[in-house]
Amino acid sequence: MSHRRTLIGISAVVLLCASTVAPAQSATSPDDTFWASRDVRIPADPKVPVVRIAIWDSGVDTTLFDKQLARDPNGQPIVRGYDAFKRRQDTPLAVLPESIAKRKDELNQILQASDDRDGRVESARAKALSELLKRQSPAEAAEFDAVVGRWGGYTHGTAVADISLTGHARSEIVIARMEWWHGSPPVPCWTRELADREADSMRDLLAFLIENKVRVVNMSWGRFEKSYLSNLEQCAPDMPLNERQSLARYTVERIRDVLRDGMASAPDVLFVGAAGNAGASIESANPATRFSLPNFILVGAVDRNGTITDFTNTGPEVTLYANGDRVPARLPGGALSFPSGTSMATPLVTNAAAKVLAVNPQLTGAQLRTLLEHTATVNATGQRLLHTKQAVEAASEGGR
Repeated sequence: MSHRRTLIGISAVVLLCASTVAPAQSATSPDDTFWASRDVRIPADPKVPVVRIAIWDSGVDTTLFDKQLARDPNGQPIVRGYDAFKRRQDTPLAVLPESIAKRKDELNQILQASDDRDGRVESARAKALSELLKRQSPAEAAEFDAVVGRWGGYTHGTAVADISLTGHARSEIVIARMEWWHGSPPVPCWTRELADREADSMRDLLAFLIENKVRVVNMSWGRFEKSYLSNLEQCAPDMPLNERQSLARYTVERIRDVLRDGMASAPDVLFVGAAGNAGASIESANPATRFSLPNFILVGAVDRNGTITDFTNTGPEVTLYANGDRVPARLPGGALSFPSGTSMATPLVTNAAAKVLAVNPQLTGAQLRTLLEHTATVNATGQRLLHTKQAVEAASEGGR
């Protein structure tokens, strides 16, 4: 995935104390008027067509979106999923060990405090967290890095869904779930067999989404070559470097072929991907999503004033930027968080595309991409900035 939220290790004492500090500062500030003025709302008007969005991510807490879940003929949410070993597991969220699941509230509080720290917000909980982190032992840090890291991945898709649906009462979501590895050393340790199964699972999920008539697919992830190398460095240190590099490159290329072929076969769908948060070029980061198609758009992150962030990946493939700076998003259970990253900028573009389709559902994926890019404004350093309001207005005029 492509979120920037810092995953931190922290002792049990920190967890207990974190629950007593003040809530995070609101994300609302004078700076937020920049993006608010560029947005629109789609009301709950039955005359407006329903737009189906796919949240292709780590899973979604469906209890938060009961009225905006796409459902099958039996009234059940439309969900397909795969676990970390790439086995079918059609649950809307990953199945966590009880030892982690029962700590939902305190782990959410850690993520909220971490978001404040990332966003340089001097909230009481961020200060308390910083002080308490100084006192953790290496063993405590390692243990809780693993727990909080796994929880951060678990919550990612719910935050993405919340952003994707904001202000659009005529949108609904289909859930395509996949898990990443977790722990240190990571589980599972990457293999060629897993690479093939990963590619096969993505082919299946693409077919599932197309079959269920989604119009916009949010993909706040990239499957970066360096991520696979990192996995192998930790869990297969005896594997020769050239073999690790070969396996990582093989994985990325297998996934890329599947994605490119699947997207090309669905011209009515707009696929929206995240550029990544390494502060590097797309070429050097080499995600599996490093390619161009008329109905695929890669999104970078700017801040609340429209200035490019220091963490976003860039390159000619990244053709649209949106706010990736403390974007309001709920965590499983409903706690409000303010994460930053290209993972948060991406669903803002997904949200804009779905709003455009609400006023002009005849647009193809390529036409959607073109409209979003052409109605964007350009900042001082040359990045195209999403302008949802202008895109919706242009689509409305074009549909008359």
